[in-house]
Amino acid sequence: MTIPHGDVLPMGAASSFGFRDPGTLTRSLKLFMYLGIALSALSLGSQLLELQLLNEMRAGGSPAPSAAESNDLRQQIVAGLWFVNFVVVIVLFCIWIYRANHNARQLGATDMQFSPGWAVGWYFIPIANLWKPYQAMREIWQASANPAHWQQQPRGSILPLWWTFFLFSNFLGNASFRLSLRAQTASDLILAGTVSAANDAVNIVSDVVALVLVTQIFRMQMARRAAYAFG
Repeated sequence: MTIPHGDVLPMGAASSFGFRDPGTLTRSLKLFMYLGIALSALSLGSQLLELQLLNEMRAGGSPAPSAAESNDLRQQIVAGLWFVNFVVVIVLFCIWIYRANHNARQLGATDMQFSPGWAVGWYFIPIANLWKPYQAMREIWQASANPAHWQQQPRGSILPLWWTFFLFSNFLGNASFRLSLRAQTASDLILAGTVSAANDAVNIVSDVVALVLVTQIFRMQMARRAAYAFG
């Protein structure tokens, strides 16, 4: 594998002392992201069953008490499993972003605007987290694709798609949570449940797109490292 024409290997780039193999971290992250997709699909199915029960109640039906209890128990178990996995994914994703930014620098990218710490930190800064994390990820993409000339590297076409679904998922999640807190009638619960089901569906797409993004950046960095190592 050869370095693309025009690229110059910076001194110390991809050294064994700087570049940290992201293989295990990336595989772990992808495993829990796959699990998140499965749990979102399970949550969507559970939510649709609850909506069916609520519609029956609004139409004047009287479901057996055991049916309502079973529904509540199922929803609690699914929500609990999803939340635990969600926290694990957040932690792994933050570590992965830090590592990807660090490795891009070790591959020779200079003058990057976002440090490894701030590439993660901007996700937790209100208002700024609507665009700064996207810019940081775009920079990681560009620096991974072509460290020597990353400023001239076009962004990956998947980046806007990833960020759109990421924001949409967060919006629906917040809306669903607020609606469920205010719900008092069957109609209120149906509205909250409908938004929650929509959020589950968007989460599935969002996670699939994020999986592709993580995989592509990982492959670019490993290919670049191999190119520098073996010429």
